[in-house]
Amino acid sequence: MKILILSQYFWPENFRINEIAMELINLGNKVTVITGKPNYPEGKIYDEFLKDKKFFCNYNSVKIIRVPIIPRGKGRVNLLINYISFVLSACTYGLFKLRNKKFDLIFVFQTSPVLVGIPSSLISKIKRIPQVFWVLDIWPETLESLGIKNKFLIEIVRNLVKKIYLNCDVILAQSKSFVKNIKSYKSLKSKQILYFPVWSELNYDSRLIEKYPSIKTKKVFTILFAGNIGKAQDFESVIKAIKFLSTKVKDFRLVIVGEGSKKEWLIKATKENKLEKIIEIYKKIPLEKMPSIFTHADALLVTLSDQIAFNMTIPGKVQTYLSTGIPIIGMLNGEGASTIHESGAGFACDAGDYIGLAELIIKMKNTDNKTRSEMGLLGKIYSEKEFNKKVLMIKLNNIFKELVDKKLNSNSN
Repeated sequence: MKILILSQYFWPENFRINEIAMELINLGNKVTVITGKPNYPEGKIYDEFLKDKKFFCNYNSVKIIRVPIIPRGKGRVNLLINYISFVLSACTYGLFKLRNKKFDLIFVFQTSPVLVGIPSSLISKIKRIPQVFWVLDIWPETLESLGIKNKFLIEIVRNLVKKIYLNCDVILAQSKSFVKNIKSYKSLKSKQILYFPVWSELNYDSRLIEKYPSIKTKKVFTILFAGNIGKAQDFESVIKAIKFLSTKVKDFRLVIVGEGSKKEWLIKATKENKLEKIIEIYKKIPLEKMPSIFTHADALLVTLSDQIAFNMTIPGKVQTYLSTGIPIIGMLNGEGASTIHESGAGFACDAGDYIGLAELIIKMKNTDNKTRSEMGLLGKIYSEKEFNKKVLMIKLNNIFKELVDKKLNSNSN
């Protein structure tokens, strides 16, 4: 099959769509990606891309078409301009670049925002190819979770979402709550809406990995948080939990590795609360080096604030954490918490419950090594069963084949 992928983000930016493109190639397909110029998460076009643009036109056997884009920069206004610039470029420059090129279908990688569905719908109609839309971020609920309460704006976005979904042949949803939410649109009754989760980004085996050298090895109970340091992760409650815990327990630390909009605040709050000896904050590291930081951890931390969109989401780091065989401590609601409970991989308390989080850290710290290892193993088994990348990729490829065959049969008739 000739597959066109539309994604605002692609290699050298680090997203799962990179893996999907390669897996589809390995399954015998030809893949072309239409995307923007790499600028995530720093907010400026990568220097290495500017030095040698031709090098970034191919990712192994994947052909890449890059459309002009205004970098993310900093702040919500710049981010909105970035999103709109991609939509406009994909609808114009992108379509021009796709002229005379034939594809069997278009696959859309829909992170935030849902606006990527505008150019994908246009391309699908003009090229007369089916569209598969993978919903990784639910709208307009995400806007509401970010504090946007304007009912008129929310309703406009809801109608836009409905129109985008109506233009899809298959809608894939990253969580079962997403499936339920999408099915609530009565006009989508005839659409195929399927649960299709993400998977771990890592191939992790602690026996084969050396510890990350920048993180000092200490004989204390180590909790690790790896990933985005943003508003959604509710670090205000994390700070409260660690401050409360520091008066109750000794010989523990929280290691945080990542970047994000709240990192400067986190560094400042750590100092103001005199927690520098307990909370260690490090820069984001490349994905291929991530396994080396997990070797320092006795437990892994995942947090999300109490918002409707977040409660419907399985955070990607949960799948990654499960695959490490290290027990998990969660402060979140909804599907993320359910996954931790169902897998038996650790403990979880309600979002925002910093006292509950402190108590869970004490509980995990006091749990013997054998029991913690058993928790981690249960997580690994659950990950292999529910979030197996090879199985999911074969499933995705079969969905594509069915669509293409259906189109060929309808054309022949």
